[in-house]
Amino acid sequence: MALAVVANVAAVAQLIEQATGLVSRIIRAVATARQNKQECEHLALRLSIIGDVLSRLPQADPVVERPLKELRTALGKAHELVLACQNRSAANQFFGARHHADSFREVNDRIYFLLSLFPMVNYAAITSHLARISPQHNGVPTTITVPPPGSTSASLQTLTVFPDYPYMFTWAEIVTATSNFAEKLGQGCSGAVYKGRLHDGPEVAVKVLDKHRPHETFVPELVITFRLRHDHIVRLVGWCEEEDDRMFVYEHISNVTLRDHLQRVRSSPVTAAPWRTRVAALLGASRAIQYLHCGAQPVVIHRNVSSSNILLDANWTPRLSGFGAAVYQAAGEERGGQLVEEVVGTHGYIDPEYSRTKRVSTTSDVYSFGVVMLEALMGEDPATLQLDSIRNGKLALKDVLDRRPSLDPTLPQTEALEIVADTAKRCICLSRMGRPDMSKVVANLEEALVVIRSHEPMSMARLSLIRRRTSEN
Repeated sequence: MALAVVANVAAVAQLIEQATGLVSRIIRAVATARQNKQECEHLALRLSIIGDVLSRLPQADPVVERPLKELRTALGKAHELVLACQNRSAANQFFGARHHADSFREVNDRIYFLLSLFPMVNYAAITSHLARISPQHNGVPTTITVPPPGSTSASLQTLTVFPDYPYMFTWAEIVTATSNFAEKLGQGCSGAVYKGRLHDGPEVAVKVLDKHRPHETFVPELVITFRLRHDHIVRLVGWCEEEDDRMFVYEHISNVTLRDHLQRVRSSPVTAAPWRTRVAALLGASRAIQYLHCGAQPVVIHRNVSSSNILLDANWTPRLSGFGAAVYQAAGEERGGQLVEEVVGTHGYIDPEYSRTKRVSTTSDVYSFGVVMLEALMGEDPATLQLDSIRNGKLALKDVLDRRPSLDPTLPQTEALEIVADTAKRCICLSRMGRPDMSKVVANLEEALVVIRSHEPMSMARLSLIRRRTSEN
C-alpha cells in the first residue's frame, strides 16, 4: 500500500512538472506569434495563472492524476497551436486564421473542463484568478460554485472568493482615474506614464504604450509582471486593452527614482544622509533581482536594470520597475545565454558581452547592477564612469567616492563601502563567467550593511525598545 502511494506521488509530481513546462513553453512562444495574436495573448495570460497554481496541487491525492494527464495533452495541443501561429506565410495566414481561432476555443473549453475536476481549493484559486481577467469583474468579492474535495463537477458548492490578482480596467475607468491623463509623470522608451487615483483611494501610475509597438511589449510585460510578488518590486495593479490602446496600471511610488536622487534632486536624503541609506537601497534592489533569478518560475531576465528603474517609496524602500524589456530565461541556455533579436537596455548599463553577441543571461542583469552600485558610490552618471580603470584597479575608492554626505566616511563605513566597491568591480567583469550571481551580491551587501549598522550610535527610541523587550522577558 505504501509503495502504491509513493508511486502515485511520483507520477503526479512528474505530471505537474510536465504541465508546468508546457505552460512555460507556450508563454514564450506567444511572444513571436504572427497569427491569431489576440487568442494567443489571452491563452498566455490564463496559462500564466494556471501555472502558478499547478505547483500547489496535492501530489498524494489520486483524484488529480487522471485530469493532469488529460491537461498535459490539452496543453500539448495548445503549444502546437501557438507554434502554428508563428508561420509568416500570407496564404496560411488567410486560410488558417479562422480554423486556428476555432481550435483555440476548443482547447480553452477543454482546459477549463479539466480544471473543474481538480480538488475544490485549487479550482477555487484558479477560478478566482481567471475571474480577474474578465472585463465584467469589478474587483469586489465574488460568489462562485466549485466542486467539493474529491468530487467532480457534478457536485457543486458555493464559495465567496476575494480577488488578489491584477484587474482588467476599461478605457473609461483609466480616463476617470487619471482625470483624462492630466498629470504626466515621465516618458519611457515604450510610452508615457501618468499619475492617477482609483475610486477607492490608492494612487497609481498608468503607463500608456506607444501605439506603434503595442504587441511587442504588451504581452511579455503583462504575462511576466502578472505573477511577480516581492516587497522590492513595483506591483502590477491592472491593465487595459481596448482596440489599439494598451496600458499598464502600477502602484504609484512617491519618491521618484534612485537616479533622480543621485543626479537631479538637490538636498536629497539619499545623498545627504549617512552611507547606510545608499547601501540599504542597493540591498533592496539586489534582493528584487535575486528573486527574478532564483525565486520566479520561469526565471526572469530584466534586461534593463538601471538607477532609473529603481524607485523609492514613501518609506525610502527601493522598488524595481521597468519590465518592458524583460524575458523568460530559455530552458537549457542558462550558461551560454539565449539569442535575442535586438539588444535593449539603457545606455551605460548594458552588458558589453550581451551587446556584442546578442546573447542575454541573468549575468547581464548582474553587470547592469554592478554599474548601479558604482553610480551610487561615486555619485556620477554611468556615461562618465571610468569602468576600464575600475576593472584594472587603477582607481582607488577613496579617489572617486562621492563626497556629498556631510561627513567623510568613518573607518567602519569605509570598510563597508570597500565591500560594495569590490562586489561592483566583480559584477562589471567583461566575461559573464567571471561575474558573481545575484545571491552572492545580496550576501555581500548584507554584510556591508551589518558593518555600517553595528558601528552606528544607537538611537534613544531603539535603545528604549530594547530595554522594554528585555524587561518583558
